[in-house]
Amino acid sequence: MARSYRYVAFSTVLLGVACFAGAEVVDGIVATVGTEVILHSELVQSIAPALSDLQKKAADGEDFNRKAQDQLREALEQAIDEKILLREALLAGLEINDKDVEERIGEIKKRFASSEEFEKELASAGETMSGFRDRVRKHILAATMGVRKHRQFEEAAEIAETEIAKYYEDNKDKFTHPERVSVRRIFLQAAAPQERAQAKTRLQELKKQVDAGAAFADLAKSYSAGPEAAQGGLVGWVMPGDLVKGLSDVAFSLPEGGVSDVIETEFGVVLLKVDKKEAAGTMSLDEGRKVIEPELRTKAAEEKYKKWISELRKRSRVRIFLS
Repeated sequence: MARSYRYVAFSTVLLGVACFAGAEVVDGIVATVGTEVILHSELVQSIAPALSDLQKKAADGEDFNRKAQDQLREALEQAIDEKILLREALLAGLEINDKDVEERIGEIKKRFASSEEFEKELASAGETMSGFRDRVRKHILAATMGVRKHRQFEEAAEIAETEIAKYYEDNKDKFTHPERVSVRRIFLQAAAPQERAQAKTRLQELKKQVDAGAAFADLAKSYSAGPEAAQGGLVGWVMPGDLVKGLSDVAFSLPEGGVSDVIETEFGVVLLKVDKKEAAGTMSLDEGRKVIEPELRTKAAEEKYKKWISELRKRSRVRIFLS
């Protein structure tokens, strides 16, 4: 029999959806993969967060049921693939260490206000911690197998030079760019007036160090509060409009190698450095190859993967008890 889960309200609303056009769900089993079963309650649980969001956004009950049906169908397809991938992982001798399992469980626990709330939800779902841990391990094993196969297909893919050239010619617009600059920044967060004055003074001192020959990247690593600090403040290539207007105007007015004065923004103060400047133009085929080949390789791998999983489905005696 199907286990009892939270989100009972959703199960009640979705009784018609679960049957998809009225087919009965025997003992809560919606599909089998060989001797493995997939329960209706498992699908509802897996998409409960999405259903919660959908319930808030749906125009009416009919809209909710229609979209919830799509969610359930997608969840069922994913559940079938996961059963197959898990079997393949076990046959391949894949193993997941306990640390990875505990880290994933830790990520899940963070969604709850406390450990007690997590344990309460687990208990209400009729599941033990050991059972939950085993389910997480199986999920990671299946996902790892999927990633491994994708990587194998990517490595084996042979991309002909003619394919790259054709893609380049058919998608010239992707390789045409307006004027652009490669910039670095040092950002000091400062919202309050007192903080802003201190941050501005600090950044002016750093600007003097740069003018005296200090490496901008080294100072960014040491002092910047921006997310790109570890990369020496490297924001990368930006085009007009990519940055807020005040920063964009300064970035495109600086010469190559130039460093701005202190710029004040809504959230703090900034120093910009322009590493490189490029006029508007079209990327050459040789330059584009670095982008095109990985994209074609990924596409070829995805096609191979779909064919592989389709063949496994045919051999896995998949039965779906829904119309």
